[in-house]
Amino acid sequence: MLKRLDPTVRDLLTGALLYGIIVEIIGLILVENRLSYSLGILVGYICVVFMVCHMYLTLEKALDMDPDSASKFSTRNNILRYVILVIILMLVAWLPKVSVMAVIIMIFGMKISAFLQPVISKYITSKIFKERR
Repeated sequence: MLKRLDPTVRDLLTGALLYGIIVEIIGLILVENRLSYSLGILVGYICVVFMVCHMYLTLEKALDMDPDSASKFSTRNNILRYVILVIILMLVAWLPKVSVMAVIIMIFGMKISAFLQPVISKYITSKIFKERR
């Protein structure tokens, strides 16, 4: 199934997963409430997967539209994505078992993954899936 994903999406999700593993290990050393932190990292990764896939699908649809419609469609979907993210953060803040800070730390992993995407593609995913780009 991962082979069918767009290579850039796959790179972003792989980078976010590696980032999540690193911050999980660091967090398990530093925090007192390990379960709360780990659940926060998990919820954050689920948010990252949703956001990356939603951005990809939005971009794919917008590329088939005229520029004005594409701009409105993209803006509407960006706002929707952030509203959903805020709702998820509010729900997490309401749940005492999940660390909001860990969720936010993990969501920043999407940005770091985007910066590292060329490196991840070159050294990790291209070797795992045996492809050249």
